[in-house]
Amino acid sequence: MLRTMDEPRQPPGHRVLQRGTNSARIGTLNRALLLDVVRRHGPVTRTAAAAATGLTAQTVSNIAARLLDDGLLREDRGPAPDQQRLLGIAPDAHWAVGLHLDPARVVGVLVDLAGTVVATERLDVGPLHGPAEILDAMAAMTDALLTAGPPGVRDRLVGVGVAAPGPLDPAHAVLAAPVQLPGWAGLPVVAELGRRTVLPVVLEKDGVAAGLGEAWTTTNTTGLIAVTLGHGISAAVLAGGRVVRGATGNAGEFGGMPVHAHGRWTAVWEACQPLQQVERAVAAGVLPAGTSTACADDVRAAYETLCGTPEGEPLVVAGGRALGSALAHVVELLDVTDVVLGGSSAIAGGAVFLDAVRAGLDDRLPGAQRTAVSGSRHGEAAVARGAACAVLAAALDVAPPPRSAPPRAVAVRGPRARSIAHPW
Repeated sequence: MLRTMDEPRQPPGHRVLQRGTNSARIGTLNRALLLDVVRRHGPVTRTAAAAATGLTAQTVSNIAARLLDDGLLREDRGPAPDQQRLLGIAPDAHWAVGLHLDPARVVGVLVDLAGTVVATERLDVGPLHGPAEILDAMAAMTDALLTAGPPGVRDRLVGVGVAAPGPLDPAHAVLAAPVQLPGWAGLPVVAELGRRTVLPVVLEKDGVAAGLGEAWTTTNTTGLIAVTLGHGISAAVLAGGRVVRGATGNAGEFGGMPVHAHGRWTAVWEACQPLQQVERAVAAGVLPAGTSTACADDVRAAYETLCGTPEGEPLVVAGGRALGSALAHVVELLDVTDVVLGGSSAIAGGAVFLDAVRAGLDDRLPGAQRTAVSGSRHGEAAVARGAACAVLAAALDVAPPPRSAPPRAVAVRGPRARSIAHPW
């Protein structure tokens, strides 16, 4: 029977992230599943791990013994009186650096195997000239993060993850045609940064990276959307604890979703991205007429000023409600229970923006509360952290992308790609 828009959802039943098998031929999958459960839910008993993975107690004990020998898990005693043996992740077993290449700022983090950020670096890119200088700065940032880390971190570093605006060309590990990063199209970012750091480098789309970061530690198995609103906008979908990357790793482009905002029908990107909001604020006299939007740094600063001005609150609210309205389509299509918002512009909007997103979602989906909307717990580091988690996942073979053929090159898109272009 079809459910109407006003009917509340049934509470989801408990589901495991992914069920394993006792067949010896896929021991790698079972190993990854056990690590996944312990990382998300640990410390846990072997009995609880067996229930969560669908493996037998003996299989869990065998895999756990090998992971303990490899130093990826640790074992402790629980509290008295039972003092059960508990399996926990060994945070210092592996490390990764994550770098978020944003049009205005590079954020770098050092992340341990548990997904904890232990060091952070930030650099405004405005004073830098071109991709070569920015790549030099990213390499220097990587070294600074490793220097700030604990002793021995370089020996257990598995690589560097870079998150950048899409679209990406995964077949050649380059940025395809990033409209917000002029001069970067076709640049071999992986090869260039790898040459500068002498480290393995992984490239991810920024929105996908944000989703990977949420997926690394979330216990949500019913469905989650991770929205990144910075200079652009994207949304990563988590299903069963895994991120949907799409055929070319460019999933998440929903900026063209139609919404009614600012008195007319428009695309959601135009309703809430910072450049358009700053231009509205200037036209309305909320910001000075001479406010510069000549570069990404200027736009970011102006938007933060707008969000901190009481007169700018109606614009922030309108943008948030527009995003909530657009998310209603995605929520209904995927039947998810949680939305996590991140990105520099979402952070600047603060509680006012979050409340407006909730209101916009409620307008479209009235009745009992269906979907929880919250800000990312990882703040400005969320995307960089996700890039680091992508490296950790690859090192552990946690979720290798299923491919029956080599990845396809991404064609440079025409009007759709230009629709969110900034004039700089």
